[in-house]
Amino acid sequence: MNSEGEAGADSEERGTLMMVVGALVGGVAAYLFHAWGGRALGPDAFAPIGVMWTVAFITVAVLYLPLEQWVTREVTRRTQPLRRRGLLLGVVGFATVLAGMVIGWLMPSLSDRAGTHMVQMLVLILGYGCFWTGKGVLQGQGRFRRVGWMLCAEGLVRLAVAGVALYSGGGAVEVGWAMAAAPWVVFGFVFRWEDGTDLSAASGGGRFVRRYVMGALAAHILVAGAPLAVTYLGGSASEVSLVFVVFVLFRAPLTLMYSLQGRLLPPLVRMVSRGEDEPLRRLAHRLWWGSVGLAFPAAAVGYLVGPGVVRLLMGAEFAVSGTVAAMVASGTVMAAGVQLVAQTLVAGARTGSLAAAWVSGLIMAGAVAWWSGWGPVISVAVGFWAGEATVLLVVGSVAMSRSGDRPAS
Repeated sequence: MNSEGEAGADSEERGTLMMVVGALVGGVAAYLFHAWGGRALGPDAFAPIGVMWTVAFITVAVLYLPLEQWVTREVTRRTQPLRRRGLLLGVVGFATVLAGMVIGWLMPSLSDRAGTHMVQMLVLILGYGCFWTGKGVLQGQGRFRRVGWMLCAEGLVRLAVAGVALYSGGGAVEVGWAMAAAPWVVFGFVFRWEDGTDLSAASGGGRFVRRYVMGALAAHILVAGAPLAVTYLGGSASEVSLVFVVFVLFRAPLTLMYSLQGRLLPPLVRMVSRGEDEPLRRLAHRLWWGSVGLAFPAAAVGYLVGPGVVRLLMGAEFAVSGTVAAMVASGTVMAAGVQLVAQTLVAGARTGSLAAAWVSGLIMAGAVAWWSGWGPVISVAVGFWAGEATVLLVVGSVAMSRSGDRPAS
């Protein structure tokens, strides 16, 4: 009996390690994708890829991350979320149509192949609907090693296809197909979308997802909408490309959390099911203080080495100030901390409080960016930092309190 428990724990540790490896490999592959594409195409020609990536990141994070969290939670609770086909098809369909419309609106001013880029976006968003749903299924089933391998494959396929395209003289259109191909690796890893048992369909998913989507929309406009904000404040095309690159490169802690937070959620869901509220609050307390503590050294590192890292990876054309690098680095560390603390709320289906925190942060960021008057790039960076600090403060207060939304049945 003891040996079986040790074997199970060892397998779980290997699964966690593989998820970390997969997240790191996927993150490095994304860095290389942007560095290679930015250097080969230049700031102007790379702009369509930057817009596609921004729209995809916001769409996926706002609509698919809540869906993945819900699927993970329900599979952990041994219900069948995939029997809620109306919810799944509604979210995926809405995401696909919305992303296609945004690309159709933005792309004609950046490329003479706007129609092709729109098709690529439709393929990409539909693929990521399958990818994030499949990731949730695997996490809920405890198949963390397979999740890690899937994260590796997604990043490496994108990088490999882009490498072939650039090596053969292709441009933004060919690189766009690399982005569209990546998420479909899910079908090489998710073979059973139901666990084969006669379990009831999940309930309450609509409210959980709607509240989470409302908050995630605010959160990811805050995180990924910087290039659009710079455009709105009158920034030039080169400033838009610069801000996009800086936010993508410095977003690594947050992107890592997106990949790994599904590993943390299942045990938290089981804690909620057992009524272990006090240990959950203590965990939120530790995570919150850790996030606050890391934000300050992250700002120092960003200020000292951030501009050099951007120039090294992207070339001398992409020059960013130390102040902007410090604000973005510190803000993304706080955003990653928010994602960790938020898992204690997601486990108990307290997504209403989570949405309120993110909306508060977005309002703060917008106010600071609009009234600061320091120029588009610095104003957006400082506004982003202020917004993330607000979200971290509110989420920590809610997660460590004894009041708020109660877990949904």
